Amino acid sequence: MVYWKSTNALPWLAVAAGLSLGLLWLVRRPLVITTPGQQPLGSGSSSAPDGFEPLLLRSGPEENGAGGSLTAAGIRADLSFRVKPEDRYGNRGQEPVVRLWNATDGEDEVVSLLTDSPLVEHIGSPSSVADALIQMVELDTNNSSPEVLFSQYSGGAHCCALVTIFRQDGEGYWQTIDVGAFDGEIFAATEPIPGQGYLLANLDNRFLYRFSSYAGSSAPPQFLALQGNQVVDVSDRPALRPLFEEDARRQSEQLVSHYGGEINGLLAGYAASYARVGRIAEAWPVVLERYDRQSPLGLEYCPSEYDDYGNCHQGVIRYTNFPDALAALLRQAGYISEDLVLATKP
Repeated sequence: MVYWKSTNALPWLAVAAGLSLGLLWLVRRPLVITTPGQQPLGSGSSSAPDGFEPLLLRSGPEENGAGGSLTAAGIRADLSFRVKPEDRYGNRGQEPVVRLWNATDGEDEVVSLLTDSPLVEHIGSPSSVADALIQMVELDTNNSSPEVLFSQYSGGAHCCALVTIFRQDGEGYWQTIDVGAFDGEIFAATEPIPGQGYLLANLDNRFLYRFSSYAGSSAPPQFLALQGNQVVDVSDRPALRPLFEEDARRQSEQLVSHYGGEINGLLAGYAASYARVGRIAEAWPVVLERYDRQSPLGLEYCPSEYDDYGNCHQGVIRYTNFPDALAALLRQAGYISEDLVLATKP
């Protein structure tokens, strides 16, 4: 029997509390693909009802190991797994498969893989761990259907929740939006502030590994929203400010109790959350007083990708000291304005 949950029970407060579930890589501009040959929904499909409550199905070693289905608002979303052939090293993984169908009769809608054509068929990445979820959730209120969010665990140290969103456009076609890879366990969209819409809530990966090791980094929260076929950072929304105020308090307490090395990673997250709530002038003197002047981490930065030989395509940017590098990151990531000048010496 399919296990149903509501995202109201998800622990979104863990984000504000700063648990180490940070992003592994920068969430890039989403890749938008329209599935070849798919057809728009017919006139019989229903729109998402007002106040649509999200539905969630998780499939893993401890529950719903074979997958399952969610059905609502004229859509059926199926999650299943198929065995990937053994590779030359003898490894055998599993690939999650997500299919979307028109549905009219609810949970018991019968479909045939032999005769019926899905609206969308998406093959996930092979993994040694069958751990994935699908969620039907209203992420974009400007179309006539809720979205389907798919997240799977890739396996590996500090890694990774791979997130994909399926969205119906204005003409009824379904798009596949590759959101990116996030550090930590798989997760669903949440409503961090009740009444403010469902978002992807995690930590800002741009602060992980930048100035300290993974364990020494302390990233601020980050909130992403679906707007059309793009996923955008909406962390500067006024409604989210209380969460950053809470994180600023946490970051401050963490600094008070910190002794030993790798303080620059803590200072970066501390300054970012203070900047998000307009208190960078309060935090910056602490940065200048306490930063590790001997650490070289983060003083060289590649704004593009490295090639196979370790060369930076656009050229490495070099900073004179940690405050200079941190100020540049805060501007680049939108935590402070481009014209705000921060001192780099006490």
